[in-house]
Amino acid sequence: MAYTTNVRTVLKNTNKDKIGTLFLEIVFIETDTKKKIRRYVNSGQKINEDDVVKAKIKQVERTKSIRQIIERKLVEINQKLRGLELTHGDLTPEIYDKSIVSNKHAKKTVIDLYADFIKYVEANFEPLTKKKHETVKGFIEDFTTKKKTSTLYVNDINKNFYKEFTKYLKEDRKHAPQTINKYQGCLKTFLKYLTEELDLNQNKVHEQFKKYSKKVEGGSKVVLLKEHVKAIIDWKPSDERYGLVRDLFVFQILTGIRFSDLINVNKSYVVNKSLSFEMWKVGKRVTIPLHPLAINILEKYNYSLGEKCKALKNYNLDIKTVCERAGLTETIHSLKIKLSRKVNDETKLSKLVSSHVGRTTFITNCLISGISPYLVMEYTGHEKIETLSIYMRIAGDMAKDAFTKYEEYFKF
Repeated sequence: MAYTTNVRTVLKNTNKDKIGTLFLEIVFIETDTKKKIRRYVNSGQKINEDDVVKAKIKQVERTKSIRQIIERKLVEINQKLRGLELTHGDLTPEIYDKSIVSNKHAKKTVIDLYADFIKYVEANFEPLTKKKHETVKGFIEDFTTKKKTSTLYVNDINKNFYKEFTKYLKEDRKHAPQTINKYQGCLKTFLKYLTEELDLNQNKVHEQFKKYSKKVEGGSKVVLLKEHVKAIIDWKPSDERYGLVRDLFVFQILTGIRFSDLINVNKSYVVNKSLSFEMWKVGKRVTIPLHPLAINILEKYNYSLGEKCKALKNYNLDIKTVCERAGLTETIHSLKIKLSRKVNDETKLSKLVSSHVGRTTFITNCLISGISPYLVMEYTGHEKIETLSIYMRIAGDMAKDAFTKYEEYFKF
């Protein structure tokens, strides 16, 4: 199978200050099908995104040294590709992969790399996130032992590994689909870290992994309705700590952002009365219009919500306390919410609320209020309309006056 190649510069991993890293992208183009396979080489050069236009670095004095370094690296890569072609008589992505000199991390096993990643998570995220990754690391160790694989390296994690590991989570560990998806997500986050931070896993195999899906009867999202949100907003906390927790949770309800993004919110996130940032989990840039109450919360804390949030130790537990004190004490039975059989019907709503309920509440109430699902996807970063289907069903149940609105619209 013959390939042609093309090398260009691309800017990746741009942070909130608009500073990103320049990579050299090698594109292998299959002659017959025109299918493109990409490989990336980290140049190590940081640059403002405004200084890169259409894969070209601006010809200005401040970028002179960076341009010289990139030009040298482009020459080196093209010479390497030419040498491989002359040596092998042909050039394929596989030949290139085998020719790469391993970096200092490449000789480490997946278990050792995961241990390093957990230290990174511990320093940057809440304890629950660390605990999830420790669990996944333990599963991988157990899985490789059962498969009698003495060592596991990054290159061993491919589609077949992912398929077998998913089967292990389902059949050996007896996990439900939602739990399997959670652990799959942890594995993909780890592999993304290897790609972007350690310059490993450059074929980005994790982007080919698909979620394990199986419809589960009786499953449901926990969502707060308008009256619940009003109760939380109207509640007058006597404790400064719970007042902060209430404000942070309300901000999530009004914006739909995850905890992993909430801990980074600062003034740079606010552009023209909207939140504009790259979501940590999916790496997608979103722009979310800000409700006046959300703007008030930002101003109240001088836009330093992320800093305030990081200082909290038990955010999810505190949210439950806030909701209970705000009067969200209805039971599952009275709300007619069908959840896992492990959850007792007499469980109070406040006990089921967590940080992520802010996101589910935002999505559902956007749909109830009449915002197009496609606009909601722009706010939340979802890629597929099917992902919103469960929220659309909930919204459909709640918005009983939907056809009344239509009648009013066509009232002549």
